[in-house]
Amino acid sequence: MPTPQDVYETHFGWTGRSTRKAVTNAVCALTGLVAIVIGAVVRGAAGLVLVALGALALLTAGASLALATAAIRGGRTALRVDRDGILLGGYPLRYQGTSALVPWGDIVGVELWVQRTGTMSYVGLHRIEGAPDLPAATTNPRALQVTERAAGRPIALVTASRPIHLWELDVRQLLTTIAQHAPQVVITVDPAFPGGA
Repeated sequence: MPTPQDVYETHFGWTGRSTRKAVTNAVCALTGLVAIVIGAVVRGAAGLVLVALGALALLTAGASLALATAAIRGGRTALRVDRDGILLGGYPLRYQGTSALVPWGDIVGVELWVQRTGTMSYVGLHRIEGAPDLPAATTNPRALQVTERAAGRPIALVTASRPIHLWELDVRQLLTTIAQHAPQVVITVDPAFPGGA
């Protein structure tokens, strides 16, 4: 039977950050609904503006809340490290098509990094040259270029990374499990990474 150090696995689910965002979205959706009701009562341009702004708030916040709920439902694996390699769980709305098990033989490094523009944290893999392409959220060259620029990291790392969003990361357990299975893998932790160097 595997010990806790043999396997590290975490699943999509509600976190403190995603719960706060869900509450904010619910309040925004409710505010949008109230604005629509008030706008329907108020006559003229002011009423139309209230209805339009209310509808925009309701749709935006409601869609964000619905997407997060759909992504979390089912508690699929977000990240798994075991004797076979590292499973990068897929993007929640296209989970099957974007999940990838990367074998240890393809991995030369693991990097915990933070996007240059924003505060999103990532777990990323540095892979050997010539490793097979991983399923990506997009294959559009322009979108990849924009993503690379925003991330401040090479696109090869970006496409082999997963955002720590809608799941929790236990850094110590992750690093312990990696060291057990692949001590040759170089670990890099961005100083800006939560709990980083």
